[in-house]
Amino acid sequence: MNEAGPLREFLIPNPFNVPEVVYMSWIVMTLIIVFFLIVRLTLKRLPGGIQNVSEFFLEWIISRSEEYMGKEGPRFLPLFALLFLFIFISNLLGLIPGFKSPTSNINVTLGLGLIIFFSTHYFGIRAKGFFGYFKHFAGPPYWLAPLLFPIHIIGELIRPLSLAFRLFGNILAKEILLGILATLLVTFAFTDMPWIVQKMLETGSLILRPLIMLLGGLVCFIQALVFTMLAMVYIAGAVATGEEH
Repeated sequence: MNEAGPLREFLIPNPFNVPEVVYMSWIVMTLIIVFFLIVRLTLKRLPGGIQNVSEFFLEWIISRSEEYMGKEGPRFLPLFALLFLFIFISNLLGLIPGFKSPTSNINVTLGLGLIIFFSTHYFGIRAKGFFGYFKHFAGPPYWLAPLLFPIHIIGELIRPLSLAFRLFGNILAKEILLGILATLLVTFAFTDMPWIVQKMLETGSLILRPLIMLLGGLVCFIQALVFTMLAMVYIAGAVATGEEH
């Protein structure tokens, strides 16, 4: 059942009656697809406007991946670019009245964490082979394998949970703060209190909201950046481990 209220249903119609988090995720994916379709259809030898933005973004992702992964980094450009864009746009969506960030739902962030979890081990196994890759979980020193192997496995299982809860907690906190300020603004407008007090509270809320939104935008970028950088580190570690043995 859709969780959206009547006003949100009117502003953002949901003809498929899917859960709100799924619908918001579809909106994010549609925005990403439309953006790159526009870039593809407007490619020029002398780039300008949206092409400049897209090229700058892709070059920035490539440089970050090379920083963490060396010459192998650009090979993972599609994964890292789409990961960053999906998280960043999802985070920003909650700043628009009537919309909600998909990343404020633990199911979405856990799904993203699992994508990185399986990608890390897939690329590690592909680089070295199944037994060669998992060999490093047992050592060296290999005589400590009965102790080291379960410790490494637990550490790997914690990674997607850490990624998921960090992103979920920060974005949910941002949305709660904005929701509280909006509620206070409406409450002050319709509460019977001295005029001067009412205006002071309204003014305070009006000043705080754009500041919180500005801070929220910064949080949106930082959380997308941190998630993507950690994904690079995890995959770089898996590939490097495979190359070293």
